[in-house]
Amino acid sequence: MYRPTVRYDDAYKQYVENVFNSTHLDKSQIIRAALFIAGHTEQFSRIVEPYLKKGMSLPVPLWSEGQDELWLNQKATVVNEPQIIEKAISKEQPRYQKRRVEEQPIASPKVFSPGGGVSIKFGGGGV
Repeated sequence: MYRPTVRYDDAYKQYVENVFNSTHLDKSQIIRAALFIAGHTEQFSRIVEPYLKKGMSLPVPLWSEGQDELWLNQKATVVNEPQIIEKAISKEQPRYQKRRVEEQPIASPKVFSPGGGVSIKFGGGGV
């Protein structure tokens, strides 16, 4: 179960308190109901659209408007008919993440002696 920490303005807090005091819903149900219906509203799409990343579109909700158990019950599961979800293709160059380099065995040291005549012993043998 996803448990985000949500910080919001006091105006939202007051609204949630007022809905809480006016209904038999708990505060989590109220917030889940708002998120539940947001994905199906034109108003939500309209206010989020200006903030979409280039070449991207809003995803389709994974639930239908009739699945009230999703916001009413904490442990509801989404059972949906398969949907075709289009993924927008970005024309931007892909960003590559730096990969962590695995530790490599350290190579034997190399010694350069311009005059020659240097002797180094590794594991008992002379070089």
